[in-house]
Amino acid sequence: MERAKSVLKWNERSETAKTLILVAMVVGGTAAGYGLFMFATGTTTPLVVVTSESMVPTLNVGDLLVLRRVPADQIHEGDIIVYQDTWYTGAPIVHRVVRIEDVDGVLHFYTKGDANSVEDPGDRTYDEIVGVVVLTIPWVGNISLWLRSLLSTPIGIVTIILIFGLILFGPELFARAADTETEESKSDATNSEDHD
Repeated sequence: MERAKSVLKWNERSETAKTLILVAMVVGGTAAGYGLFMFATGTTTPLVVVTSESMVPTLNVGDLLVLRRVPADQIHEGDIIVYQDTWYTGAPIVHRVVRIEDVDGVLHFYTKGDANSVEDPGDRTYDEIVGVVVLTIPWVGNISLWLRSLLSTPIGIVTIILIFGLILFGPELFARAADTETEESKSDATNSEDHD
């Protein structure tokens, strides 16, 4: 650790520079980790947040889903899949496979939300499927939904910028304030000794 600090000249850097270096390391590590996660799950979208109530009570709004891409012949009736919607909003849809038809060697997947009374229009081909749900983490996706809603308003954007500004520059400001207070204390102590 000391060698890394000396190579980075850590003790000579300002608090802002240290914070920026740490943020860059966290962002880089997160991106690398997510890249490995995508590779391991076989999909470019291994995490999806449930945004509608169409799968209640199985899935709720704000549930975080972990997906895995599997071969078409390993997708079965009853599996919950995420597919790219081409008939409604263009957004990913999380629904259950209710039947599968083989048409000239091509599998067609028919889906329906657990809370819906009718099947989704049309069918899904394997190319439209993002992945099969392998894990559900309740409520964690609410953080993402909250950030999305926050970023959809000008006040929310300003709030996020202020929070990140405080994270980046707050340590430097606090360090400077502490240094100023220490210098003032030393100055007051020196002045009081001079008067004695």
